[in-house]
Amino acid sequence: MIRLLRSQISKENIIYFADKKNFPYGEKSTHELEQIMSETIKILISFSPKIIVVASITPSIQILNKIKSMSHIPVIGVSIPLKEASTITKRKHIGIIGTRATIESKQLDEQIRSEVPQDIFVTKFDGSEIIQIVEKGIFLQDNNYTSDCLSRILKGMEDTNLDVLVLSSTHLSFIKSHLVSMYPSIRIIDPAVNAVKEIKHYLKSQNILRKSGLGRIRIIVNGDKEEFQGLLREMGLSGPVESFEK
Repeated sequence: MIRLLRSQISKENIIYFADKKNFPYGEKSTHELEQIMSETIKILISFSPKIIVVASITPSIQILNKIKSMSHIPVIGVSIPLKEASTITKRKHIGIIGTRATIESKQLDEQIRSEVPQDIFVTKFDGSEIIQIVEKGIFLQDNNYTSDCLSRILKGMEDTNLDVLVLSSTHLSFIKSHLVSMYPSIRIIDPAVNAVKEIKHYLKSQNILRKSGLGRIRIIVNGDKEEFQGLLREMGLSGPVESFEK
């Protein structure tokens, strides 16, 4: 999402806070997520940003309203684009891949009931394993292992009439090219694209979108700084990484 933001709102300054200490969110309870988000929001508020983006679908789908109540600064989450998927599918069968917490959440079931017509079949895939591979940077070093992992998770998908797959984790954006290559007949929808559009629209609507200058990116991590910097470098994101100390 950072690269997308840089391409769409390049004049804005961005603070990227990587919560390595608490990853993965997909294995946390709702109570744990609330505690993690409360701590994170306090950290981000201290920088006085224009907007706070929860760039993870698991807390966005489960506790976004709770997160918003923690901040006097506007908060935007990342939503699962089921309406878009429902419009695009021609075979009336869509897939959703995300963390176990997202896939099994009552919030996702409610969203499916409210946004997906009853004549469209929905198949959910637990993508926790591939999300771990992305988080650790393994996908950058071992294409075969990444492809094998995806094949296991999505086993049998190509034998169905499923024609749209919704990525329900921002980590999955990094392996979108693998999915396109492996399943060329299936349309892949990336929620990060819609999230960036929403962020840009908000800044423009509030007349606070910077119109000049070149934005800077500040990267802060609460885990192993050297390891994270190496991972970012492999992903093509340059710049120094700061350690967060409470």
